[in-house]
Amino acid sequence: MSWYDAPADEVYAQFRTAVDNALREVLHSVRSTTVLRETVPYVLQLPGKRFRPLLCLLASAVEGASPWEAVPAAAALEVIHTFTLVHDDVMDRSPLRRGQPTVYKRWGEAVAILTGDVLIGLAYRLLERYAERPFYARMVSLFTQGLIEVSEGQALDLQLPAYPQPELEHYWELVDGKTVALLRTAMQLGALVGEVTPRTRALLEELAVPLGRAFQLQDDLLDLVGDTEQTGKQVGQDLREGKYTYAILRALELLPGNELLQRYRRRRGAEEASVPQLIELLQRTGILSEMEQLIIAYYERAFALLGQLPAGPARELFRELLEHLRHRRW
Repeated sequence: MSWYDAPADEVYAQFRTAVDNALREVLHSVRSTTVLRETVPYVLQLPGKRFRPLLCLLASAVEGASPWEAVPAAAALEVIHTFTLVHDDVMDRSPLRRGQPTVYKRWGEAVAILTGDVLIGLAYRLLERYAERPFYARMVSLFTQGLIEVSEGQALDLQLPAYPQPELEHYWELVDGKTVALLRTAMQLGALVGEVTPRTRALLEELAVPLGRAFQLQDDLLDLVGDTEQTGKQVGQDLREGKYTYAILRALELLPGNELLQRYRRRRGAEEASVPQLIELLQRTGILSEMEQLIIAYYERAFALLGQLPAGPARELFRELLEHLRHRRW
């Protein structure tokens, strides 16, 4: 029985199990008797969808190669994604992640920073599994570039509140760094391991853009109207942290003199009492509906690109994954 003969959910479960096993293996590299022996397994074993690893594994198989060869690369992507979350939580002072206390909240800022540092090392340790392969240098280069772009996106996220006139173009620049970059890296690493043709590689890289933008818009929308049980975050957390999301920037365009929005700018965030008022304002102005339409448009673009990939089981599994993501509530 081939790996793709099972129903999609079973294939994804097999992929996640393989990635989780690789993560457990690499944890043996943390030999320290310090608190890191506790924090690193804690964050890597938090429940997650393993979205980026799934993209990497499917990208590797899209022209017929076995996806199992790409498991170490997929696991490295999950580790580096986890690193970004740990440091993101420090910068945002976030108490919860995936419904659990963050490392920052539970162990403090210094330990959270060190935990993130170790995670970077573990990600590269996983890539060492390909050290004898001819594409290893290229793999490390792509992975490093992805990490740099994610960090640049996070830096823009931090700086945007201080901009005299933050605009939507800054938001898309932020998203393309903070979210799209790592999805592109997932596609690139999978394509590299699967030795796909240049045309397929270019399509996979292009697919990361609408998919990443749709994914981030969904995150922004779920922060405003999502269910805490499903998202693992408080409703309105981005507003409390003073984020300049699509919704806020669009509201500033439409209602430049609105006192509630101006107070948000001055305070660099919303006080607790203002959170429901801001959400109601965004709803009333039609901005949330506008975001829903944008999400639909980006997914349509992603599906159009997907249709240009070589036909086969990996493409169909890609399609089912995108359908699942399009309707996500987490």
